[in-house]
Amino acid sequence: MDKLINEYINYLSKLNEITRPKMPRIITTAYTDNEYLLAIDELMNDFDKIDDLSVTLRFLKERDGS
Repeated sequence: MDKLINEYINYLSKLNEITRPKMPRIITTAYTDNEYLLAIDELMNDFDKIDDLSVTLRFLKERDGS
């Protein structure tokens, strides 16, 4: 199982379309709970368009030679 996980990580690292966003430094005392919730919602919306299932299926098909 570890070998498959490592292969999948290597596969994902070679995809050009995945880039890590630059995360801002957050001063924890500067925001209210609602502002944190809004920031989390914005991050979730940024990554909502990524089709994880498609990437995973493509990896499995390439690995099996299908």
